[in-house]
Amino acid sequence: MPSFKFVQQFLEALKSMARKRGSKKAAGSNTIDLPASKVKNVHHFVRGTWQHGYAQAWTKVRKVYFPYNLKGSHWVAIELDFVRHTATVYDSYIDYTKRSKLVTLLHPISDTLARMLFDMHFYDDSEVEEVKQKGLTMSMYTPFSVCSIAAVPQQRDG
Repeated sequence: MPSFKFVQQFLEALKSMARKRGSKKAAGSNTIDLPASKVKNVHHFVRGTWQHGYAQAWTKVRKVYFPYNLKGSHWVAIELDFVRHTATVYDSYIDYTKRSKLVTLLHPISDTLARMLFDMHFYDDSEVEEVKQKGLTMSMYTPFSVCSIAAVPQQRDG
């Protein structure tokens, strides 16, 4: 569970930084420049060299899953698929946040994480052949497509 806590902290930092962007220049890009310490932490996490030793390197897998908190009060599951290049949201209470809003909330995250993975040569270094092949089709970073799954069992009481 501690590895998910780090991912959540990383993504929360992206959300708060995205809200601070306001210039016209920034509006043209959804990527966010992270402080060097955050970038270093992400590198360790993605490479599986996280200090606590419990992280599986993302270079060894096709997909990663993690919980994500929306608006500080609602949890969803996120699936990053490195071959399809998608960030899929699994939401058991869609009445809380409309699907179009989910895409908006996750868009800056999908852009920034995609750029970081591209910059660190994640696709070149992948041990999964399908992921490596996907990297060959991208001449520059490409944002993850954000989608949600409609066929998720739904809560009735929130």
